Amino acid sequence: MINTPLPIVPQDSTDPKEVFATALARAVELPPRLATVMTEIETVANNEGIPVIGRLEGTIVQTLATLRGERATRVLELGTAIGYSALWLAHALPEGGKVTSIELDPERAARAADFIDRAGFADRVEIIVGDVFELLPNLGVYDLIFQDVMKHRYFGGDPALATELLRLTKSHLEADGVLMIDNAFCGGGVVAGDIGEPSNELAGVRRMNEVLASDPDFASVIVPVRDGLWVAHRKS
Repeated sequence: MINTPLPIVPQDSTDPKEVFATALARAVELPPRLATVMTEIETVANNEGIPVIGRLEGTIVQTLATLRGERATRVLELGTAIGYSALWLAHALPEGGKVTSIELDPERAARAADFIDRAGFADRVEIIVGDVFELLPNLGVYDLIFQDVMKHRYFGGDPALATELLRLTKSHLEADGVLMIDNAFCGGGVVAGDIGEPSNELAGVRRMNEVLASDPDFASVIVPVRDGLWVAHRKS
């Protein structure tokens, strides 16, 4: 019997802690068609080095979206990659719900659209290709937002863009809405202690963490799974 809390669950899928935690997460079964596509995406991501959130974090994201119930009809994802997390979100939506997902890379967006179509969720996911900072101001408000942009592409040139994206994202989140942000640990750099001069990406994520943690409009926590998942509830 395990009588001590699990430490931070690592990103190494061979680590026994992640294997154990992922096995527990599989209590949420996926429909066969979706499960087949998810497995294919995981294989592609692993072979090509494309970051995806993985089964354990995917189950957490899906569960949080499911808990929103009928309120989670408008979902926004920032960073589609090849469609993995969009499928977790879409699977959780009530009837009539929709995921709008923004992806910077046109090739990845096209691959995501193919995976999503083959999984049977094309009617629930809309992919928009472009820059989040350019597209987001023209969009509406959402019940749930999942931010998983390519941090090195968006924050690598200017760490201030991390907090600017947080501000912009907040302005599109409904009162009583939920914000989730992946990579709160920035590849482990946030919790690594003194590592010298941080990269712009790391400096930006650190500052974003500080701003979100101290924002009185949110009740928030970092779930220490994989690279850290912010879960923040915007107070009514």
